[in-house]
Amino acid sequence: MAIATLVVVFGLVIFMTRDITSSEGSGLPDSKSPSKTSAIEFYCAAGMSKPMDEIIHAYEEEFPGRKVEVSYSGSGTLLSKIRAQMSGDLYLAADSSYVQIAKDKGIAEESIPVARLWPVIVVKKGNPKKILKVGDLMREDVRVNLGNPEAASVGKKTKKLMASLGKWDLLKKSVDMRGNFKPTVNEIANDVKIDAADAAIVWNSIASQYPELESVEIEEAPRGIVTICVLKFAAPPHETLHFARYICAADRGLKIFRKHGFEAVDGDVWEDRPDIMYFAGGLNRHAAEPIISAFEKREGCTVEATWMGCGLLVSKMKGGQTPDVYHTCDASFHAMVEDRFGQLINISQTDIVIMIPKDNPKNIKSLKDLIKPGMKIGIGDPQKTAMGKLTVELLKDEGVYNEIQVNISNPFPEAPMVVGQVTQGALDAGLVYVANAHAQRDKVRMIKIDNSLSSATQTYAISKTSKHKLLMERLLDRLRSAAGQEKFINAGFEVIVSPAPKDE
Repeated sequence: MAIATLVVVFGLVIFMTRDITSSEGSGLPDSKSPSKTSAIEFYCAAGMSKPMDEIIHAYEEEFPGRKVEVSYSGSGTLLSKIRAQMSGDLYLAADSSYVQIAKDKGIAEESIPVARLWPVIVVKKGNPKKILKVGDLMREDVRVNLGNPEAASVGKKTKKLMASLGKWDLLKKSVDMRGNFKPTVNEIANDVKIDAADAAIVWNSIASQYPELESVEIEEAPRGIVTICVLKFAAPPHETLHFARYICAADRGLKIFRKHGFEAVDGDVWEDRPDIMYFAGGLNRHAAEPIISAFEKREGCTVEATWMGCGLLVSKMKGGQTPDVYHTCDASFHAMVEDRFGQLINISQTDIVIMIPKDNPKNIKSLKDLIKPGMKIGIGDPQKTAMGKLTVELLKDEGVYNEIQVNISNPFPEAPMVVGQVTQGALDAGLVYVANAHAQRDKVRMIKIDNSLSSATQTYAISKTSKHKLLMERLLDRLRSAAGQEKFINAGFEVIVSPAPKDE
């Protein structure tokens, strides 16, 4: 009995020691030693099975211990299954419209483009039935099979295309009479291969995977985007995103997609844990920093953020540094280095105001009151900060710059220093952004300046030379999400809402 008790106690000690050891340390686990106890549950469109099988094998070899369990079927069928079971980690659809549906239903988070697809007519090698255009599919001597529009993305795209050409009803009638609707693109391509059909409409990349077949282009066919998305059930999400990034890396998964005849997008360069250089005007820090911190944990990346005046950041860039992202305090500072960056995105805006003590001992009501003799006024340094530059332009436009300049001792290199001097009583007033003064709103008053030059727009742009453009687009999505916008609003900004994305 005593020996049995000792065995039990010893076993408990070992268990507790193991538990404590596994919980020690901080940050994310090493990718080579995954913390996920079960395999990544991956739902993938059937038309991607050939490249995906190879990618999964390569991933599991490169990262021993990581496992991926994949289910192949039509994109629509898979989405229905995910919605019914409310489970899974990753979903790849042959058309982005299915991912958009998943987002609209609240079951998808990040999405990443993989490749471009378009529908083509596929026939036996040599095209024995001389099928040259869509109209030939309706001939009585042609047996045509299509993807089921409710189950397969190629079926959905085919229906949409043919309806736009006014030919869907006729084509559907031909299929009903002489062919079949199938749930996956692979099945309809295989039907042509084995002479169960004379023609089918499949994805261009699928046709290239069958040496016995050849394709006939459909002139009006639009491009679609193969898209992968992380499901909201993914746990832990950084491990699911690790695999998703691998699939979408130019030198990993996308290389394999290209080998199998797909027109892959321009993906990021693979890094186990990407290291990002992020330049941001100090004005954005209070709102953006917690968003970036959560992004790092979720994506399994490191964001090296430099927060300072935009003038100083521009000097760094002109001195040779180019960050992956430049998040400005005002668009005018982006213009100084715009040749280095891609599309400019407006994130938020805030106005320059006159900040004064709560009790307003100097009875300040407008800019003209700041020119009174003996006034102590604080502004940002126009050479180092966007706030200072815009302030000077504003004061000149109002015709009071020369008079107010007498009451300005030395411009401050950072806006928080102006705020601090006003709240401590060392300054009678400061010209700062609403977002600068927002945290002290219980201690100060803010006087609006009715001039269009008082408004500053904060922008976001990704470097043309960044190796992680898609990752930086996902960070942008986080900044512009509902939760991200709430952070900016709570920090005193007005958010700029972007138009809804167009359906592919």
